[in-house]
Amino acid sequence: MKRLSENGEPYYLQIAQRLRDIANSMPPGERLPSEPNLARDFKVSRFTVAKAVEQLVKDGLIVRKQGSGTFVAEAPLRRQPGYLLSFTEAVQAAGHASTHRVLSFTETKWVPGLPYPEDEKLIFFDRLRYVEGVAVARHSSTLSASLLSRIGLTEAVALGANFSLYRHFEENGLTVATANERLVARLANDEERQLLGLADDTVMVSVTRQTFAHDGTPLDAVEATYDARHYSYEARLTRQPDPGNQKNQENKDAFQNHDHDGHHGPRLGPFDGER
Repeated sequence: MKRLSENGEPYYLQIAQRLRDIANSMPPGERLPSEPNLARDFKVSRFTVAKAVEQLVKDGLIVRKQGSGTFVAEAPLRRQPGYLLSFTEAVQAAGHASTHRVLSFTETKWVPGLPYPEDEKLIFFDRLRYVEGVAVARHSSTLSASLLSRIGLTEAVALGANFSLYRHFEENGLTVATANERLVARLANDEERQLLGLADDTVMVSVTRQTFAHDGTPLDAVEATYDARHYSYEARLTRQPDPGNQKNQENKDAFQNHDHDGHHGPRLGPFDGER
């Protein structure tokens, strides 16, 4: 293996870059050399190698498996917003199996920003989402109680191992036609760290989405949170106006311009810790 440079850059960073190149050239699931072997090859201490490996673990490029070794991580969950897929559909399209655990299915209060009338009776549907048995996301949906009653969506139905919200909508004659979506990066909170087994400094992608039927009827308002190391987002951008119907355009405008503190229009921030 090529010798480390004496240019002043810490050895662990040089080793991390070498390992990054190696990991990028290997297929997901491939095992990397053991830390003792790497320490011998690089002629450094095992502590230095462990520090380098930790850099790649934090970047989500490799994963440690207790008693088995270190492996190239699976590709991140990848979203292409031109295609409105449910979590279940996106995971299955990537060749994996998804399951979920219901954390809550209970009545909740209306708050500003939801696409429902203020007097609408609402249900909070909170789920932990798994890929191949590993918890990777949390989806917290707010839904119309009358809509759920009409389509027979009860807690017992939602507890089904193969339940998909979008699929249940469509099986009951409700096509999910459009969605408005906002992404924000933030640190994981205490509950997310516990549920998803995350470190204190883990960055999350929080996706706030509102979905609508063809006639503009709101179907779901969800906040989905993902470990940022396992989530990527691709967008096709154009300079053309949205050709959707007037109702959906009004919903889109309201979603984009709304802010809980009364601010309207695009906003940058928060900065310097303001929330």
